Amino acid sequence: MRDIMSFSRQLSLSLLRMRLFDEMNREKTKTERILDSIREAVIYIEPGKDEVFVNRPLYDLFPELQYGAAKNETLQGCLNTIRAVVDEPEIFARYMEGILRGEVPKDSLQFSIHQQVVFIQFYVETIEVEGIRKGTMLVLRDVTKETEMDRLKSELVSTVSHELRTPLSSIYGFTELMLNRKMDLSKQDKYLKTIHSETERLSNLVNDFLDVQRMEARIQSYQKGLLNLQPLLEETTQFYAASTTNHTITFRSLTDACPLIEADEEKMKQLMNNLLNNAVKYSPFGGNIEVVLEADHHHVQFAVRDEGIGIPKSALAKLFDKFYRVDNSDSRKIGGTGLGLAICKEIVEGHDGEITVESVEKQGSTFTVKLPQSVQEYMVVPDGLDMSEK
Repeated sequence: MRDIMSFSRQLSLSLLRMRLFDEMNREKTKTERILDSIREAVIYIEPGKDEVFVNRPLYDLFPELQYGAAKNETLQGCLNTIRAVVDEPEIFARYMEGILRGEVPKDSLQFSIHQQVVFIQFYVETIEVEGIRKGTMLVLRDVTKETEMDRLKSELVSTVSHELRTPLSSIYGFTELMLNRKMDLSKQDKYLKTIHSETERLSNLVNDFLDVQRMEARIQSYQKGLLNLQPLLEETTQFYAASTTNHTITFRSLTDACPLIEADEEKMKQLMNNLLNNAVKYSPFGGNIEVVLEADHHHVQFAVRDEGIGIPKSALAKLFDKFYRVDNSDSRKIGGTGLGLAICKEIVEGHDGEITVESVEKQGSTFTVKLPQSVQEYMVVPDGLDMSEK
């Protein structure tokens, strides 16, 4: 009976341990699923232990951390992998040293990874049970979108204040002169031309901001119809050729056909004006600017080539971003809002096309626009037929 009672107690203890172990596993699984459902990346550490618990969003934020890798299950291995991709590793290391000493920073740390591709807000929370500190939760939140929005807002304020001030100052100054001083007709004519030019510049600037607002609100509309692109390109090229003396602007067609596209004519004019204005503006020392038209059975393509200051390779990826301007001495002298190319990209994509750029510094740039044809067959112009009659 004693043996039976002893065996029964051992059996009951074993069953109790098994039940407790099952309950612990269930609680652990529940905790893992709860933490995996959190959008922020989490690292949980306990004092005196090198093991860490991390959730799945951490692997999404840092693909370098291989899921299930042994080194990622230790605190030092996990932190070393993260530190390797941080843009300012010394600041990150100092912040972590304080945490590992038991300090809880009051302020969060914001840092970037992968050469400012992703911005992260890093803050710390302590886990206490009955007043006793049991562990520390490190939370890493992806704030790339918020950071980009803040950058755009600050650039918008800076751009608006700068770009509006210049034409308004000119208009105010010249009108004041004309009102308060008597002057001959030649000077009046000169001042009026300046006022007209600055007013036009101001109007274009406001229109650009309105276009960007419509783009952001996704209410940009297009009145599309069949459009022959060749005469539009020729007309715009001729206008810019007549308005500059420092540049030689030419149009060349590599097709005998009249490529038709389904497009909004006014938006296509705006696209061409922006590209040619850009070519003229960023060729401050003059040179050749060429518009080349090509077509096949499926697409119409035109390119605007200049021999200007060119674009650094590092800036090409962000060139079509709103308010982005190349940060070098040549570009700063020229000025601008950084909206023209963003609007070009919006117009091209609104017509199911694509726009690309190739550039070499000090040698020039080529912007290429590729649009789908609305019909499969070319419309060949018979000999002697005037394009306006066509």
